[in-house]
Amino acid sequence: MNRWNDIIEVPLPLPFPLKIIKSYVVKGSTGYTIIDTGLHYEDSLNTWEEAKESIGFTWSDVEQIVLTHYHPDHYGLAGWMQNQTGAPVKVSQTDFEQASLFWAKDSDQPEKMAQFFSEHGLSSEWAKEIPGHLRAFTKWVEPHPEPQFIEGGQTIFLGDREYQILHTPGHADGHLSFYDPKRGWLIGGDFLLPRITPNISLWPGCDPNPLHTYLTTLDQMDQLPVKKVFPSHGEAFGNYHERIEALKRHHRERLEQMKGWTEGNGLTAVDICYQIFGKNMSIHNLRFALSETLAHLEYLRIRGELVCEKVQGTWRYKRV
Repeated sequence: MNRWNDIIEVPLPLPFPLKIIKSYVVKGSTGYTIIDTGLHYEDSLNTWEEAKESIGFTWSDVEQIVLTHYHPDHYGLAGWMQNQTGAPVKVSQTDFEQASLFWAKDSDQPEKMAQFFSEHGLSSEWAKEIPGHLRAFTKWVEPHPEPQFIEGGQTIFLGDREYQILHTPGHADGHLSFYDPKRGWLIGGDFLLPRITPNISLWPGCDPNPLHTYLTTLDQMDQLPVKKVFPSHGEAFGNYHERIEALKRHHRERLEQMKGWTEGNGLTAVDICYQIFGKNMSIHNLRFALSETLAHLEYLRIRGELVCEKVQGTWRYKRV
């Protein structure tokens, strides 16, 4: 558990490949702020009990719960924590609405996802697993919180320091990051990670061109004089501008690679996904890999570098 003055890192376990999410506890003179919560999951609850004892606070000391975005590892315990603390949960309206889109019990998003992937070449054997796979997450995000909405352009006190709220979409449509301009510190959620590339995915009913959105975010955020980033996965790091350039370069190379594969009769998104990531994936990894592949293909299609045609019920991408 690392500490930087008023910011304390709390690594929380995850029962899927990322393994760990970093929550941050910010200490102020009148109480504590929790940024991102982990899943509503027994191992996370046990870790939070250990963290409270180590840091020296109780649930009644928590003034607010702040979420960078709606993904389950960030959002999952928010409602439960709100019930324990009585504290407000602060999140963007966009991401709270998307939490409902994906994780509400009556949502038909799982079926829409299965159909969407099927039309892009996913076999029926895999597609039929999608609804159950997505609905398995609901137990990790309930109860849902009653939120207060915050947005980019506002400021927020985290502990005793005033942070700028920055809208940093791409990984999630309403993703927020929090910037302390006096120290040059950025609490960045999944906007910028030190070792892995944030997943940029195309989902039905969400941003139709998330890779364009993310690359725009990187360009805009590159203007900030950031000295230290506190990410949700991996260690805090300082090579902010170099990391932004590395991610832009990664996506440029991936786009060129995909264009090279779509000569001739073209390929489905699943064909291209398997070329990049291989076929030996769990349904969890396949869902993210295929959604990220589609984000890149749609970026190229919208730019006019690829066309997409439906052949016997399946979309195929080919180079112009």
